[in-house]
Amino acid sequence: MHPLFDGLEPLLTALNPHGQAGRVRVVGGAVRAWLRHENLAYAERDVAVDMPPEDVLSACLSARLMAEAPGLRWGTVVVQLGGKKIEVTSLRADVYSPGSRYPTVRWVHNWAEDAQRRDFTCNAIYVSEDGTLFDPFGGVQDLQHSLVRFVGDAATRVREDPLRILRFFRFCGHYGLGGLTPELASILRAAAPGLSTVSEARRAREMALLRATPQAPSVLAEMERLGLA
Repeated sequence: MHPLFDGLEPLLTALNPHGQAGRVRVVGGAVRAWLRHENLAYAERDVAVDMPPEDVLSACLSARLMAEAPGLRWGTVVVQLGGKKIEVTSLRADVYSPGSRYPTVRWVHNWAEDAQRRDFTCNAIYVSEDGTLFDPFGGVQDLQHSLVRFVGDAATRVREDPLRILRFFRFCGHYGLGGLTPELASILRAAAPGLSTVSEARRAREMALLRATPQAPSVLAEMERLGLA
């Protein structure tokens, strides 16, 4: 079993009792930490599963795992394992409508569709139990070159959710500003007024996370230079 799944055995048994290949995958921060040879003990392990969220919750409760679903409408079930919270999210597609602040969520059975709704290429890398990587947008290569790159069209992605502007710089705080091209800088500046539609709590959380990153001083200075501080 891959190191990313250490300690997740009870969850795997609950979600995938017949051992279907690739049905449960780790995605997100823990995958990035593993690829960069960082300490996995401090990395958040998010799990993606090809299974409707109601079934995820039912399977966890049937296995007597501590589980709750405050984000069930977004397909997320939170499971307590070994003193840590593991977010288990069903494969989904987010459909944005003009004028709507929130997407319509559609459950899917296609890993590529799930990857398309993620914000950055390095946040759309999935690892199966056997170590197989699913990396549809070249996120591994971007990580190797310390590039933070949007999945799809950057202007569209920040228009969908302006908070992605701050998330972009937060990720840059970890991996560097190499992905900030002049064209992208213009896109982010043009989209910045949209941040006023994002709750203060969400903005404050992203800024707090940014300030805690290793390269925060240089990233904050660049945001200041661009008028985005």
